[in-house]
Amino acid sequence: MNRRPRVAFVYPNSRRALAAEVSAGDAPDSTLLGQNHLGALGIDAEIHEPLLTRRGAGRVSWNLRELTLPWELRRVDAVFTPLANLFPLAARLRPRLPVVVVNYGLNTTWERSSGARRLLLGASLRSAAAVVCLGESQRQRTIEQAGLAPARAHTVLLGIDPQYFSPREHAAPVREPYVLAVGKDLARDYRTLAEAVRPLGVRTEIAAFERNVAGTALPPHVRARAVPVAELRELYVGAACVVVPQFRDGYPYGSEGGGLTSVLETFAMARPLVASDRAILHDYLTDGENALVVPPEEPEALRHAIERVLGDATLAGRLGGAGRARVESGLTTRHFAEGIAPILREAAARPSNLDTRV
Repeated sequence: MNRRPRVAFVYPNSRRALAAEVSAGDAPDSTLLGQNHLGALGIDAEIHEPLLTRRGAGRVSWNLRELTLPWELRRVDAVFTPLANLFPLAARLRPRLPVVVVNYGLNTTWERSSGARRLLLGASLRSAAAVVCLGESQRQRTIEQAGLAPARAHTVLLGIDPQYFSPREHAAPVREPYVLAVGKDLARDYRTLAEAVRPLGVRTEIAAFERNVAGTALPPHVRARAVPVAELRELYVGAACVVVPQFRDGYPYGSEGGGLTSVLETFAMARPLVASDRAILHDYLTDGENALVVPPEEPEALRHAIERVLGDATLAGRLGGAGRARVESGLTTRHFAEGIAPILREAAARPSNLDTRV
């Protein structure tokens, strides 16, 4: 292909307003998944919102959009999307519409699916030109579950916006040190966090939805609430320690990729991080170097790690500095775009040798 490839990015939810905010510098570009950086890499990437998503007609339309989507996409050479249930399979009915799937949490979806749904999801993934995973453990599991050809499964580490999330001074003096926990994924384990900080008496802020803490008895010094991204950034600035508490691998809700965005935001803000161990994090975290990694669902281990960070300013500074360095060296949204660019070029250049097994 001599001309620049044209790629449509189809997200699970609308991104047009976000793209405008990113251009104005009012929001991070993290969830654009590198789309806004591909032009500089020789790829014309545009956002496409499925018609049935735009109409917002409910759950039925939400699922049907994957079937109608192939006939909406004109004059594109490839598609990049997390929509994997039906879309790659439906796209086979349109000549020359290669689909590259990005895997947010398909391993967890597979595990909690019925046999019939697994057959359909497996056929859909094998119909994709490529599957991009966010960690090597996720890639290996996807190959095993879906029977995917290893050459069509790729690992590209997720990136963060290093300009929006960057070290800075707090807008107002921090009166007391506080612990910050961030994340709305259902794999978050805020019950273990509450038990860990209960004896410490330290102020703790949880940036999450109400559903994330439902049924959890929070100590008086722990507050949970949803916050907009600008306020979240300020919470990062003042945090003495950031915690990403999660259930162990295999937990049936949320995503196996849960925690990645919060980890990267913490890194980018140069804040000290304590995180529950999960396989996908091994590509991002090094225990004792850029984070303290603890066994999941163990309040005492989590408490001890938080105490270490709160009681050792040198350790806290070293962890935060190493996290920021890790982002700058390979975990920005530009790095993610550079990782997916050759995959998109290959998909756009030639028809995929699709596996038609169901």
